[in-house]
This record gives sequence, structure tokens and C-alpha cells, in this order.
Amino acid sequence: MKNKGPVIFFLFIIILILAAYFGRDILFKKKQQSTSDTKGVKENIRWAGDGYLGYSFLKSVEMKKQLARQGISLTFNDDNGDYVARLEKFANKEYDFIVLPVNSYIEHGIRHKFPGVIVAALCESKGADAIVGFEDVLPTGKINDLNNPDLNIYYTPVSPSSFLLDLTIADFALDELESNSGWRNEANGSEEVYEYAQKAIKDRSVGDAFVMWEPEVTKAIEKLGLKKLWGSDQFGGYIIDVIVFHRDYITKKHDEVSTFLKTYFRVLNYYSGRSDEMIKELKKITGLDKSEIENMTGNIDWFSLNDNCSQMFDIPVAVGMSSRDGLINSIYACVDVMIRSGSLSREPEDPYLLINSSFLEELKNNEVQTVGTASGSKEIDFPVLNAGEWKKLNEIGVMRVNPITFQSGTDMLDYQGEEIVDKVAQMLVNNYPNYRIAIRGHTGSGDEKANKILSQRRADIVKQRLIAVHGINPNRLIAEGMGATQPPRKKSGENTRAYYLKWARVEFVLLDNSSF
Repeated sequence: MKNKGPVIFFLFIIILILAAYFGRDILFKKKQQSTSDTKGVKENIRWAGDGYLGYSFLKSVEMKKQLARQGISLTFNDDNGDYVARLEKFANKEYDFIVLPVNSYIEHGIRHKFPGVIVAALCESKGADAIVGFEDVLPTGKINDLNNPDLNIYYTPVSPSSFLLDLTIADFALDELESNSGWRNEANGSEEVYEYAQKAIKDRSVGDAFVMWEPEVTKAIEKLGLKKLWGSDQFGGYIIDVIVFHRDYITKKHDEVSTFLKTYFRVLNYYSGRSDEMIKELKKITGLDKSEIENMTGNIDWFSLNDNCSQMFDIPVAVGMSSRDGLINSIYACVDVMIRSGSLSREPEDPYLLINSSFLEELKNNEVQTVGTASGSKEIDFPVLNAGEWKKLNEIGVMRVNPITFQSGTDMLDYQGEEIVDKVAQMLVNNYPNYRIAIRGHTGSGDEKANKILSQRRADIVKQRLIAVHGINPNRLIAEGMGATQPPRKKSGENTRAYYLKWARVEFVLLDNSSF
């Protein structure tokens, strides 16, 4: 025991010294806090995303500053668009929230049983994702011209670019691309796709079309002289980026999530009223010049608190104001594309398990000054056209639909036919709202006059259902009976019987409405 005394005394002295040292540091920090405006960092929120411009306001100085006033800091991890790793780490609670497109959360979240819920929509791509290429890739100007397996198309797998390709193949009759893979050329990110586009300018054999996201889309058009063939500005409701908080974090840190969202929407309002300051901040975050920033911000629609409530989460912002559940529509639309393309084997049991609108409800009730007047979705004007004006409209593409069936020997839709028309109606309303539509009835060979009459009646009955059941503006629609004058394209190797069975059909053709 006598031998242990000096050791114990020595340890006691060491403890006193350490306590005095660290205690002095703690007391000094307390003194700093008591003599300043800081509230100290009470909560650090960890999140992950990538360099997409739509996430920039979350990284802004104003966001950090306003959160710091409330004792919250943010730790960001840029994974360069590695959604698989992002979801893996998120499921393991390495991140408190993540940002990503809706389709990516569905595709990669389902294998982790959806560890988080969507609490807000950030933005929608309106041209920030696009297929660019040489003008002769679309000789007729229709998106269906892409249905050529001899093309060389570069894209980034497991990304918004691959989803853009999938939905284009799924929504239009691009069966040759669906059944072949020789046209596919994978790259590691949009920058590498741009490098292949540069090489193709000097050597056309390198490639024909390139799927990119901003800033490479703008650079390819302005610096390389390539043409935008198809992009996210030509449809809606598919590429929507969202904020997903972990379910455990929401359970334990409800107030922190609410504070975070309230701050984000205030920051969004702050920059929306200060365009010069916004461009300056985005330049600092992205390293791009002013003209590039101005071009790209026009390709992204950011959702305010009002937009989230009235357009995305079906929360009326005022009595009598209409609202819609755009996010649920987007989930259904993305699931449909992914199942048709094979990237998803089954759909989620209940899409409402993926969202949590309670935080927006609270903000709407408590933050009235940031909500403003409900804008809702802008109604597109479709003035009446005469026959000559209809003929002048450019055809964008023929949509892919399952065969629309009719009651035997009649022009009346059967139950399955009604279901298919209803599904097309949802796409026309939610995903392709800017186009006029030519509904074209076709028949097999036979009596020309009788076929013309039957095909016109069938096109008319489809048009009537779109108007009566789904409220689609009748000025958007024209019904045309083509009889047997426009037989379908025969696939290579297709037997004669299967080919002739395709003659009787109803087609939906997207028509450019921009000139009216």
C-alpha cells in the first residue's frame, strides 16, 4: 500500500491539472457566449447530395448564417451523384437528410425499405437535363427518330440522365432501343459525356447524341453548336428533387427539422427578391460565370413554401384555394416508367408512406408572411384552331400506349380500353400539359369508306372520354380517322400475323403548341 501512495498522488495531480485546463476552456467558451450574440452550436445536421445547381441554396452563406443564429450547423458531403452509396449511408444513419430526385429515392430506397420520408420538394428540372446531339439525329424532327439502334448515345448510368433515357423509351415507341443495347455508351458523369461530345465534333464516328445535365447542357449547345434533341423542359412531373429526412431523426428531432425547413424557405425568399445577390452566390458556389448562371437558373424551377403546399402536397394555403398532390402524381409516374424500363421490379405498397406533410402544414399555419398568395399551377391557354392551323402544328412524337380495346364490332370502349385511356389522360395532364394532342384512329385493311368512318368514331369516343371524365380542354384535342392509310412500322423479324394485328389502333401524337 505504501508503494501505491505516490502513484495515486501523482494521478490526482494530473487529474487536477487536466480539469483546470479543460475547465478553463469551457469557462472561456461560456464567457464568449455570454458576451456575444451566438447561441452556440446545439445541433449539427449531416446531409448529402452533389453539385447539382438546384441544391445551391442549401449550401449558401445565408442558409448557414440564419441557421447559426438558431444554434444549428450543417455538415455537407458531396458524393458526386453516387445514389447507391448515398442511400446506403443514409440507411445506416450516417446522414440525417439527403437530397435527390424522386425516382432515385424510389429506385434505391426500396431496397432499404425507405428509411426516410420526403418533407419538401426542392425543385424541378425544366431543361437542366437534356439529350443533345447532331441535328441529323432527328431527320423528321420527331423524338421517335431516336428509335435507331445504330446511333451511339452517351449517358451516365444510375443518374437523372439514365432516367431521362428510360422515360423517353417508355413514353414513346422506341422499341428498337428497348430491345437492343449496342447504342448504349456509359460514362462517369456529365463532364465525361461532354468530353465525348467534344471528340465527336472532330470525329463524328465517336457519337451521335449525349445525355447531360447542367452546366454541360448549356456548354454543349453554346460552345459545341450541338442541338437540344429532347429535354426536361418538354415534359413535367418526372424529375423533381426532394428533401428526405431519416425517420429516426424526425422522431427524435422534430423541432430541428421544422426549424431547418422554416429557415430554408426564408432563405429561398431572400434570394428570390435579390437576383444580383443570388447570381453572385451561385457563382461562388459553382465557379461558373454570370451568363452561364443566368441560362441555367432558367432551367430549374425552385418550389417555395406556397408551391410545396398548393402544388406538391395538396395543402390549400387559403380557404377556397385549389391545391393538388403533384408529388404523389410524380411518384406514380416515376414508378410506371421504372417498371416499364425494368429498373424497378415492383411498386411501393403505399406512396403516402414516402411523404410527411405535417411540417409544411405547421409552416403554412405559423409562417403566413412567407406563404403569399396561392399561385397554383398555371393554366395553359389553348385557343380554338381551324383546320388549317391544326395542320401547321409540328409533330413532336407518337406516344407509346397499350392497345386501346373496344367492345366487339362497335366504337364503344370496353373496360380495359377505358383504363388505358384513363392512364394516358394522367400523363397528358401531369407530364405533358403543354402540348396539343392528335388522337388518330387506325384500322386494318378492307373497305376504305367503312374503315374511315370506324376509325373516326373510335378517335371521337376517346376524345369524348378525355374531356368528360378528365376535364381536358377540348381545344387541346383533335380526333382524326385515318382508316388504313397509315400502317404501323414493321419491326425487323416480326411475323406477318403479329404485324397485321397492330394495324387497328389509336395513337396519341404530341403537337407543338408554342406558335399559338
